[in-house]
Amino acid sequence: MTPLSQLPAAPPVEWSKKAIASTILGCIGFATLWLIVGLLFAAIAAVCGHLARHDMTLRPFRGRRLTTLGLGLGYGSILLFPLLVLLVAVSFPAINKWRSNQHAGLQSLSKAHASRLFVACEDYARANRDRYPADWDSLSGRFLPAADLAALLKSPYPGGGLRAFELVPHDRPVLEAISDSVIVIQEVAPQQVSQMAVVYANGTVSTLHNPDYEKP
Repeated sequence: MTPLSQLPAAPPVEWSKKAIASTILGCIGFATLWLIVGLLFAAIAAVCGHLARHDMTLRPFRGRRLTTLGLGLGYGSILLFPLLVLLVAVSFPAINKWRSNQHAGLQSLSKAHASRLFVACEDYARANRDRYPADWDSLSGRFLPAADLAALLKSPYPGGGLRAFELVPHDRPVLEAISDSVIVIQEVAPQQVSQMAVVYANGTVSTLHNPDYEKP
C-alpha cells in the first residue's frame, strides 16, 4: 500500500480571481489605450497579475496562463502607449495637411464649375438681348448639355446638394466700373464649408465667407 506522503498532489480546483481580473483588465486596457484611460486599466492589470502570482506560491490556485496573459497585456499596453503617442504626434500634422489639400482641391473644383456656369450664362445673355437666364434650366440643351449642367450644379463637397449654385439677380448691362463687385453667381455651400465660391460680373471667380458655416 502506497504511503499518503507519496500520493500525487491533487490538482488545484479554485481559480484565482486576481488572475481572471488581470486578464480582463489587460484586454480592456489594450482596447482602450487610445483613450488614455486604457493606461490605467493596463497598470491595474499588471498589479493584479503580480498579486495572482504571489497567491499561487501560497496556495494551489488555477489560472497561471491567465496570469501570464494579463501581465503580458498590461506591460505590453504600458510599453505601447509612448509609441502610440509618438505615432499620433507624427501623423496629426500629416492628416491636417491631407485634409487641407483635399479641401483646397474641392474648392478649386467648385470654382471651376462656377466659372463654366458663368460662361454659359454670358452666352445665354448674348443670345437673349443681354438678359441673364431666369433659372438654370434655361441653359439646358443649347448652352449646356443637360448632363453637363447637372454635373456642374452638383456640389463637389460631401453633404452638398444637387443645386450648389444660385443665380443672383442683377441689372444688365453691368457698368464696367462696378463689374468687379457685382455678384452674378453664388455657391450654396454646405454648413461645414467655411468659404463659398462667387462669380462677379466681370468673370472673376473668388471666395467669400459662407454665412451658413458652422464650425465642427
